[in-house]
Amino acid sequence: MSQLSTQKTEQHDTQVNASGTGQPALPAPSPSEIFLTLAKISGLVIGGAYAIIPAMAAAFQKKGWMDERKFYGIFARAQMFPGPLALSTSILASFAIAGLRGAVAAFFGVLLPPFLALILVGGVIGTWGRTRIFQDFLWGAGAVVPGLVGSMVWKVSRQRAFTLRSVLELAVLTFALIMLPGAALPVLLGGVMLIYVERILWKS
Repeated sequence: MSQLSTQKTEQHDTQVNASGTGQPALPAPSPSEIFLTLAKISGLVIGGAYAIIPAMAAAFQKKGWMDERKFYGIFARAQMFPGPLALSTSILASFAIAGLRGAVAAFFGVLLPPFLALILVGGVIGTWGRTRIFQDFLWGAGAVVPGLVGSMVWKVSRQRAFTLRSVLELAVLTFALIMLPGAALPVLLGGVMLIYVERILWKS
């Protein structure tokens, strides 16, 4: 009986999927599924890596490929790699669920849509870029970015211990992103840089 119980336990363990949720294992996604999913996100989401990452996490979780906690763990490791953060995260996450073919599909899925969009839309922007309708569209799209960034920061922060100083830094940076949605990326990068400089000076 003990051997039979052990065999059943081992069989159950092998059926746990890559997400670590304990649900029955799902078939690994095909390269075409990964490519289409990431191409849709990369082509439609405006705001750079910190807006794309939450959309990727939601898509991977919804499809049952990977749970949110594991995805953001990979996102944290991806920051050690050079190059675009969204690209590094998508490659590492796709490699974890579909191997080398998944990583290749992720590479093209993230890069091709914006590359083609720049070529196809470049002429339109040159002609209509200064119109009121186009400017209103950019302002509305930029207003969504702080919400996406805030969502990602919240999900990542739940796994870390915060001090009063770090909470104040995060609050100031979030307020700046909300007040200046049209300059979300410069504000975010500048804010992070100032925080690191402040901490270096504080320790010296």
